[in-house]
Amino acid sequence: MTIYAYNPATGELIRTDNVADWMGTTEVPPPDFDPMAAGCFWRDDHWEVEDAKPPVAPVPEVVTMRQARLALLGAGLLAQVNTAVENMPGDEGEAARIEWEYAQEVRRDSPLVAGLSEILGLTDETLDNLYKVAAGL
Repeated sequence: MTIYAYNPATGELIRTDNVADWMGTTEVPPPDFDPMAAGCFWRDDHWEVEDAKPPVAPVPEVVTMRQARLALLGAGLLAQVNTAVENMPGDEGEAARIEWEYAQEVRRDSPLVAGLSEILGLTDETLDNLYKVAAGL
């Protein structure tokens, strides 16, 4: 009799010749599957194969100004950002224009990014996606 082990917390198949006391076990053999493309889980007294989900790319903390501007251009937002920066009043506006013109990188958590995001009505998800796109340029 062959015993098949799984993690009792997740149901995930554990390929082992040495079943530990903490592991769940069954005599039902798992189906054939490619462990590089899927996972196998013990659920409700049977095995289920699920396709692996691609890893979620982390949001970069910083991109170069070149990358940021190209990503904004590709998203059709560069002209709006330029206008927003130009129209910022007072010393804060002057500081924003200096940063926009001369900074070599753009931090995701910078006050300028937060302010522009609010002015343009960008969601955190949209901003995160812009940073991911920018990092690939």
